[in-house]
Amino acid sequence: MNNLIVSKSMSVALTAFFCIALFVIYLPILVMIIFSFNSGKYQTLPFREPTFEWYVNLIADRSFIESFFTSIVMASLASLAATSLGFFAAYAFSKAKVPLHTLFLGLILCPLVIPIILIGIGIRLQVVSIGIQPALWLVLIGQTLYVLPLAVINLKNRIDKIPNSIEEAAISLGSSRFTSICLILVPICAPTIFATILLTFTFSFDEFVIAYFLTNFEITLPIRIWTSLVTGFEPKINAVGTAVFIFSLTLGLIAQFILLFKQTETQKN
Repeated sequence: MNNLIVSKSMSVALTAFFCIALFVIYLPILVMIIFSFNSGKYQTLPFREPTFEWYVNLIADRSFIESFFTSIVMASLASLAATSLGFFAAYAFSKAKVPLHTLFLGLILCPLVIPIILIGIGIRLQVVSIGIQPALWLVLIGQTLYVLPLAVINLKNRIDKIPNSIEEAAISLGSSRFTSICLILVPICAPTIFATILLTFTFSFDEFVIAYFLTNFEITLPIRIWTSLVTGFEPKINAVGTAVFIFSLTLGLIAQFILLFKQTETQKN
């Protein structure tokens, strides 16, 4: 009986802590969204009449639009590269007998636990030491390395659930290893691959630190937002923040829905 009471108390305490954490995390975002429709130039109360002026100004601002498309291109390339590399890495760790399996898997997953600022500084110092100047293509490499662990984890979890007999049957019928991967494993993993592309795209699109250290003149959207805040607050920052939040949240929810739906479907089968 006492254990039951303790269990209920712990459940209530954890639920309350979770709700408080969500409130603390999302309250600033909620304030940003509300003030993006405020006609006043400053985030002060009382709230003035609602307006879409800042969204109109945002669309008319060429620098924001250009940085947005730069981020779209970089995130798309980084997500495709990370997902492609992650698929073959996940296949190797799941199906092949890789020497020092745990060590290499740990090295690939290291960016998840290493502070991202150290990754950005490390890459910056390394490329400068060999005479390479910061450029947009370095941002692509850095962001690919940043989201690669996420791709490996997602895809390895899916590949682990595919019976070896499926691929072995294809090979016994004359298919090569590469052909069996492309024609059998890739279609089976297609929903997970698509979800991984969306997740890695979202993380890459919002990434600031690596882009800040590895580029000079070609700015991404997070850098454009940061420079705007440094030089002086603009009301349309609330608008761009709201748009980025909704855009990233939508992609993340779609990816999570695909992963959860596929996991549920696999458990039923």
